[in-house]
Amino acid sequence: MIGEINPILRRRKLATELRRLREDRGLNGVQVSQALHWSTSKLSRLETGQVAPSAKDVARLLKHYAAADDEAGLLLELAANHVAKGWWESYSDVLTEVSLEYIGLEDGARAVKAWNNNVLPGLLQTRAYANELARLYRAVELATPRTIERRTRARMRRQQLLTGDRLTYTAVVEEAALRRRFGEADTAMMREQLRHLLKLSDLPNITIHVMLLEQAHPIDLSSFVHLQFPAMPLLGPISGDVVYTEDYPALELIEAEDRVYRYSVLFDLLREAALDEEASRDRIASLAGL
Repeated sequence: MIGEINPILRRRKLATELRRLREDRGLNGVQVSQALHWSTSKLSRLETGQVAPSAKDVARLLKHYAAADDEAGLLLELAANHVAKGWWESYSDVLTEVSLEYIGLEDGARAVKAWNNNVLPGLLQTRAYANELARLYRAVELATPRTIERRTRARMRRQQLLTGDRLTYTAVVEEAALRRRFGEADTAMMREQLRHLLKLSDLPNITIHVMLLEQAHPIDLSSFVHLQFPAMPLLGPISGDVVYTEDYPALELIEAEDRVYRYSVLFDLLREAALDEEASRDRIASLAGL
């Protein structure tokens, strides 16, 4: 049994495995398309994850590739494990396509590593802090109060990932982000936010490190998030690692193995340079007036 996999990861995993099977057989897309009487564009969409393949189409491909029974069974189960939409799709009216794809990936991750040098990580924000950040974009996007509220609601919904033990979350946060106030955020709001960080840091699956302003930094680097995914029997990781960068207005999902690896090395450098867990909690508590 493969368990429940959200629609974005299901589509991506099927695409990866179908492409691998074709390449292992030494076939090109034109040969397969002609044999199955499909258009080459249909096969391309399936192999690039642009669409979720039906169980019928997957079965035809598996038969054509003479896939092993155990492997074929898992892929057919994956194709049949269909959920039409993730919860995040209901926010498509206020979030970009890249944001929606990222949220779906985040929803299925086993580990999240975040470096934040300007604002606090989205998964660790209070509603008041998140709402104030969303309000700031009104000047450049003309966002309505309804849009702001829905974006904040989506961010709060994402935070359900932090409960339980399915996800391991590690953040390295620049001290400036702990001190910086946005818009109309006052001292009381920031104190509430910092106390929220302390409460979250008590959870066994959450680790927060603080990078002090006065210390020597190992590198000048904008915020990013590194996602890692669980593995399936016989089929390996559901997805390769993905890095998400957000430098308004540019949002990017990075999947090239060499680029993702560089970010993983950089994150380790940042974490090693930052305070350890206990010292980080002490600094946050001090800034919160505790």
